[in-house]
Amino acid sequence: MRPIAGAAFALLMLGTCATAQAVTPVVKTVPWVSTNPLIPHTTWSGKPIRLKGTSDVQGANFEYSWDFGDGSAPAVGTVSNMYVVEATHAYTCNVGDIFTARLTIEDTNTGDSANQTYFVQCEAQELASEVNVAIDEGLWYLHKSMTRSGDQGYWNSGNAGSGYVANYALNINAFFVNGHLETSPASNPYTETVQRAMKYMFTRLNTIAIANKTYPAPIGTVDPDSNGNGLGIQVNQSDPPYQGGSVIDAIVASGTPAAVTTTGIAGIIGRTYSDIVQDMVDAYAWGQGYAGAYFGGWRYGWNYGCNSCNSDNSTNQWAAIGMIASERQFGTTVPQFVKDANINSVNVTQNASGYFGYTNSNSSTAWGPYAVTPSGMVQMSMDGIGRGDNRWDRAETWIRDRFCNTGGATNAVRDYYYGLFSLTKSMLLHDSNGDGVAEPITLMQSTTAGVNPLDWYAAEASMGDQCDGVARTLLLDQNAAGYWFGHSYSSTHYYFETGWAIIMLNRTVFASGQPVAVASATPNPGVVGQTIMLDGSASFHQDAGKSIDSWEWDLDNDGTYDVSGPVVSTSFGALGDYPVKLRVTDDAVPEESDTTVITVRITTPPLAPTADADGPYIFCPQAQPWFLDGTGSVNPDEGLSEPGQPGDTIQSYLWDLDGDSAFDDAAGAVPDVTAFFTAAGVGSYLVRLEVTDTTSTSFPSSGFADLSDTDSAQVQVKSATDPACACIDDLVARPKSEKVQLVWTDTGANHYNVYRSTTAGGPYSLIASTTSTYSTYLDVGLTNGTTYYYVVREAALNGDELCQSNEASAKPVARVRRR
Repeated sequence: MRPIAGAAFALLMLGTCATAQAVTPVVKTVPWVSTNPLIPHTTWSGKPIRLKGTSDVQGANFEYSWDFGDGSAPAVGTVSNMYVVEATHAYTCNVGDIFTARLTIEDTNTGDSANQTYFVQCEAQELASEVNVAIDEGLWYLHKSMTRSGDQGYWNSGNAGSGYVANYALNINAFFVNGHLETSPASNPYTETVQRAMKYMFTRLNTIAIANKTYPAPIGTVDPDSNGNGLGIQVNQSDPPYQGGSVIDAIVASGTPAAVTTTGIAGIIGRTYSDIVQDMVDAYAWGQGYAGAYFGGWRYGWNYGCNSCNSDNSTNQWAAIGMIASERQFGTTVPQFVKDANINSVNVTQNASGYFGYTNSNSSTAWGPYAVTPSGMVQMSMDGIGRGDNRWDRAETWIRDRFCNTGGATNAVRDYYYGLFSLTKSMLLHDSNGDGVAEPITLMQSTTAGVNPLDWYAAEASMGDQCDGVARTLLLDQNAAGYWFGHSYSSTHYYFETGWAIIMLNRTVFASGQPVAVASATPNPGVVGQTIMLDGSASFHQDAGKSIDSWEWDLDNDGTYDVSGPVVSTSFGALGDYPVKLRVTDDAVPEESDTTVITVRITTPPLAPTADADGPYIFCPQAQPWFLDGTGSVNPDEGLSEPGQPGDTIQSYLWDLDGDSAFDDAAGAVPDVTAFFTAAGVGSYLVRLEVTDTTSTSFPSSGFADLSDTDSAQVQVKSATDPACACIDDLVARPKSEKVQLVWTDTGANHYNVYRSTTAGGPYSLIASTTSTYSTYLDVGLTNGTTYYYVVREAALNGDELCQSNEASAKPVARVRRR
């Protein structure tokens, strides 16, 4: 009897047709923020953007459909590449509009399908929003251009893949610094991308033996082997000192020093990331130049040591950037002798005019000072040399005086991405006292008379600056396909440009994601003397392992932070536009910060209301009914009007719950949405609130129609067993005369918000917040004989409410006097 082939045998044993083998596709969409997929991708009206998704299946019988969520016809096609299921779309929209797009993949043979949402928000076209889109498109290009083999991946083709290990590492780093990590959720397609790339990268390392070496006096004989294992680690490809710094950066940017390698040869596999980095740093310590006038630098091979062998400022920056990253983020030991020796290389390769030469103090015709002067500045950042030191000040002056040059890589640093990336690193990592804590430079300055300071990152010629800074330069250079290519002296560097550009745009080098400051004002606009609530609680961190723990506000634009806290209040005494700066700082070591500026407009009526959809909401089955709360919305000219007209007020609260941009799913300031979200099921959603006032009747001579404003909020519907629903379940209300005593068990929350209602099930009104570890609250001033219903919500440091307790009720009663 002829053997039956495996697949046919399986069908025979099932005794059914192929549809019994049907498996629902796994659909994933790329989140803009890995730690919170509800934060929308950025666009502006008319901007073509790519909607990005993946599947676990592909073939002629798998069809995708991208519903853009704006009523336009969906994009459909065959899933020919499971890693790239994309569609390009330009939204016609107003600032603030949010669209819930949806990717559906169907097996046309079986009818099985699955879908996933993709959120897009329309913003004003300005530098910040353009940067977001550029990073978004650039990362997608890197994801698309990866070569995948088994469980590994690398880049060796397209416009972002040269085959160099440093290139792989750089591309990985571009994902990491934007918060797309190996430890990110599996629902994020980029998680698999970086996991593959890291596995492959570790196969491209090997070990080398290292030993003592002797420098000129006063350094003398030193031991470069900080961990005492006799080994260094290098890239197993050409020019290991030149490539290794980028690899160190990528490993450090993973944010997981305790992670263990699962690939590589003996000495690599099975070791922690921090151990790998220490041995790579030890290799640099061992391989540093140790003789001749130019000792203290590096070359393309290890351990040059002859009187005629000069150090190489092209290589030196990569040694420096790797050691800066490892020391500041991983706590790696960088021997002091390395920095002491490197200072000699800095001194002998800097020209009296301020620039650095390639292998000596003179400019190289080939590479030019626009590549190696920033390299010298990066080395000084490692060595603790910064502003106030003549060496730094001369170099910064030389670059600033020529920053606005044009004419290609040999004449302009902005046309030379190899050098521009180095300059960005030097500005961000500047450390003038050697304490390992960066003192980032915002305004690049010059000692040359008549040369004004310039924001090297955010300057824009269109806004009156002398020339464009790094951000606008990169935005103008990006190819429509998402990559950067062709902006360097050597074509070898072209393939690195996409990774460099993404990292530069994010204003970081090797942090595993950054804090992101987000601020809002309510109301805005407002009137003179009105209380303005400033809210920074929506600020977030790109790295799930870190948190924001500080919010500081500069209320009067004088450079000094006046008040702190996630939510603060202020007022303004005259008409005008008032910039307010928020700085948020995380709990990383060392700390990282981010700033944003909002403008509060103080003007005269009629004014639009300011919508506040509250949230984020966490809905648990055991805490029904579920309400949304728009009562935080404010009408700044409430009650005001033209003579004889009714006072202006908010007349309607309308909600869009299904993401179709139509505010027709619920109405009222506090709607009960239990039925809607019960039917929607467990998942994450964005809702929008539109509030509208009565301007047309209150201020008829203005000619304005009724004015509206919108706001969005995040909703998460959880299952009863979700850990997020494990909230206080022992709230007790004890009645007293005109009082109710609430008692519950402390859960360790940052604070507790106490809510009250006179209706069972709510809606509830916030009456107090407490940090009491005794977990008790006394509600006073109540009416005897009335039943009050209470819930307590655990809250985080930023004010976000995490979950809701059981409901407890009590009826205060008059105290009976005994005779």
